[in-house]
Amino acid sequence: MIFLIIFPVDCKAGMVDELVLKEVECKYCGRIFYVCRRCWRGQVYCGKRCRKICQRPMRREAQRKYRQSDKGKKTRRKYENERKKKKNRKKTSDTGTTPQATFDIEPPESPGNQPKCLFCGLSGIVVVQFPRRAYGGKVFSAEMDLKREGYF
Repeated sequence: MIFLIIFPVDCKAGMVDELVLKEVECKYCGRIFYVCRRCWRGQVYCGKRCRKICQRPMRREAQRKYRQSDKGKKTRRKYENERKKKKNRKKTSDTGTTPQATFDIEPPESPGNQPKCLFCGLSGIVVVQFPRRAYGGKVFSAEMDLKREGYF
């Protein structure tokens, strides 16, 4: 006879009976992924690759604006002069190897599995929004509105 003991999950919110996951759609590729409260940092991309691809145009624009400023022109001139001096001192050799592409690790998805946090791998239940935390018995604004109207 096998006994299954379920322990509460320890997370930053304290001891909870079930780990809560939030469903997020990647802003670049549209892939659905899940994030637990402990790992939640406002993610909108499913991994480094999607984030880099999506942020590349914004970074290019910021760099273009910087290069057009006086400080950017001065810095660029300085580094170009250094590069030319270095090139004249020694010849560079190319080994002909290209760096390997790094791809995000895809979590195994098979039917019937519970959704898991993409970052820590813990499974739990999916909610639309994380529940509010009640620190020290504080009453939140919705409850205060009901108290003012006489419902409590």
